[in-house]
Formats: sequence, C-alpha cells, structure tokens
Amino acid sequence: MGILEKFKSKEKVTIEDYEELDLSQYEAEISEKASVLIKVAEVTGLNEIPRIKKEIYDGNIIVADVAFIKHDKLTLDRILKDLKQLADEINGDIVGLGEEYVVITPTGIKVDRNKIRGVK
Repeated sequence: MGILEKFKSKEKVTIEDYEELDLSQYEAEISEKASVLIKVAEVTGLNEIPRIKKEIYDGNIIVADVAFIKHDKLTLDRILKDLKQLADEINGDIVGLGEEYVVITPTGIKVDRNKIRGVK
C-alpha cells in the first residue's frame, strides 16, 4: 500500500513511511532555470552602487535596504538620484517601500503602485 492510499484509508502513517529528500538538488535546478532573480542589497554607502547597477543591467530586480544611510540625507539623496537615473536610462522602474526599502527593476519591468486590498 502506497502513502496516498494510507492517507485515504486513514491508516496510521509511521515515520518509516517518509523519505528524506535532498532539497539542494531541486534548488539548483530552480536557480538555473530562473531568468530573473530578486536580490536584496544592504546599502551602507556609495560602495554598493556599482554592484547594484551591474545586477540591474544583468536583468535582476533589487530590493535595496537603505535603513543604514537613512540618517545621512546627503548620501541617501545621491544614491537615490543615481538609481533613479539608472532606472530612467534603461526603461526600468524605481519605487520606495516605506522609508527603508527601495525596489529597482530592470528594462521592461514596472512596479504597479496600486495596492492590492481585500474586497469590502
């Protein structure tokens, strides 16, 4: 009797009936097939900007955590200006999520600014 039949018959399933799977082999397959990745960047200064730009040019989406530089208005403004210019140049998009995150998308991907809300 297979596992599914045991579930249907409400027969007690034992630990021996389960098989341990190595998920790393499946994760490798998924990352190989993905054409766009969503990457998270911690922005602590201007040093991260070239890497973020490279990822955007490679077609990936970046969620930038700018909480570390939120107190340095001059640096934050410069970084946001650079990233906005990049998004405009490549026909991508840039949008803030609250005060601590910025999402930058590559060419052809736009962020819908309308929030999804439940039906009332």
